[in-house]
Amino acid sequence: MPVVVADRISGAGTAAADRLVRMFARFIAIGYVCYLLLVFGEVIGQADLTAAWWTPVAGTLIFGSSAAFGFSASWSGAHRMKQFAAANAILYLVALALWFPAWNGSVVPQDHTLWFSSFPGLASFAAAVAWRPPWAFLHMVCAILLAQGADHTVRDAPFVQNLLPDVAFGLVFCTVFLAAAVVGLGTGRTLDETVAATHAEVAATAALEARNRERERFAALVHDRVMSTLLAAARRAPDESVVPQAARALAELDNLRRRGDDDEMMAAHVAVSRLRTAAVEADEEVAVSSCISPGDEKALFPAQPVRVIAAALGEAVRNSVRHAGPDATRSVVIDAGPGSLDVRVVDDGCGFDPDVVAQNRLGVSVSIRARMNQLPGGTADVRTVPGAGTMVSLSWREETT
Repeated sequence: MPVVVADRISGAGTAAADRLVRMFARFIAIGYVCYLLLVFGEVIGQADLTAAWWTPVAGTLIFGSSAAFGFSASWSGAHRMKQFAAANAILYLVALALWFPAWNGSVVPQDHTLWFSSFPGLASFAAAVAWRPPWAFLHMVCAILLAQGADHTVRDAPFVQNLLPDVAFGLVFCTVFLAAAVVGLGTGRTLDETVAATHAEVAATAALEARNRERERFAALVHDRVMSTLLAAARRAPDESVVPQAARALAELDNLRRRGDDDEMMAAHVAVSRLRTAAVEADEEVAVSSCISPGDEKALFPAQPVRVIAAALGEAVRNSVRHAGPDATRSVVIDAGPGSLDVRVVDDGCGFDPDVVAQNRLGVSVSIRARMNQLPGGTADVRTVPGAGTMVSLSWREETT
């Protein structure tokens, strides 16, 4: 089970980052297409500045890798998309570096720029997708320096003329957009980490709650069956009634490990029979009456609420036997209807004050109230006044979605 939970958390912890990577892949690819349309004339016009091989090679490296990056958003996972992004960022720098050996010495007017110097920041966007922020900003610096170096090399002007202002402008302009991209991608990662941490905390809380419920269930069972059997054996010489009581205690302890019947369904008369048996097992003289509305005989009940109510019912009857007094009479009323069970245990005994019951007494607090509160749709109500008897109401309503 822990492995399954870990897998779910791992899968749920990458959704936002994956969506952002896909969005950036499409955005970068569209940006390259737009720039290609804008600079296509310059690509053709500046082809005579370099060896014949450079323009088609550079076009393939830059625009081909960007197209592959964009298409990868439709069929690849985040890891593969990052590989395509890294390839585009690196190949842009490779294309720029190859320009210098490919340049044939021709010059252009000093107000002209080379076509690839128009979008160095776009390649750095791809670097931000592929790498951590420091490497993305280093890529941006290298791309701008190579692009501006080529521009000032090919111009018919001194190399250093306006070099620093052009480099500074490129750095500032690209940094604004690259920082926004880094923050956006970081937000996706932070959201995923928060979701994963929340899922892990919820899983840990659920596991702790399940353990606490199991402890309470075990404590209730020990109180209901084991302690009752031991007290019965200690108060009188063992007789035939103590032996089956001990056998039932052992059977319920064994059933606590399996709990294989929670998903089973039982008919109304079977459910009522189990509840009646639970009451009679606790007190053979208790008066039990049941009501199944006409037409509801075919109603089905999950085993879990029947089992939980039966356990709480048995404890309520045993409490009455022990504490209501020797002259008290008690009765149990069972009402079964579609999606509902109501059980009332009433006695005319001495009653008690709930506010003065010691906290270490588990009968009412754990075996009745806590047990019913843990049951989805279950409630328990204990009404008693000293000298005026006690009524314990156990109810279950099927939850609707």
